[in-house]
Amino acid sequence: MKNVQDVENVQKNALKKSFISHKWDILLGAVLLITALCLFLVFKQNKKDGKYVKVEQDGKVVGSYPLDEDGRYEFTNFYGSNTLIIQDGKAYVTESTCSDHTCEKMGKVYRQGEMIICIPHKLFITVTGDSKKGGYDGISG
Repeated sequence: MKNVQDVENVQKNALKKSFISHKWDILLGAVLLITALCLFLVFKQNKKDGKYVKVEQDGKVVGSYPLDEDGRYEFTNFYGSNTLIIQDGKAYVTESTCSDHTCEKMGKVYRQGEMIICIPHKLFITVTGDSKKGGYDGISG
């Protein structure tokens, strides 16, 4: 009889401890979620609209184009070609000869620091701030 009561007491104590640790898990999760949301909002607020897109291919700058002028630009190298469109202050890739077409799926970029990358073609398109050469922007200082 005493063994049954001991087992019941152990089970009750384990249940209480489990409930208490569960409350702390929920509290910790809520704190982490709120912190992540605050950081997201802070970083989103700090991003300013860019002025230019800098295009690098094989590690070399091959062009810099203002976002306020619509245009269509073709970039071709040994690996293949990409078509960059600038329209309504946003840049995006519409055509690519690479196998995965990830660069086409990256969407439209217009805020400083946003990028479109085509790894198979070694093409990097970066939105920059006021400097046409890409210099400093809202992220780098």
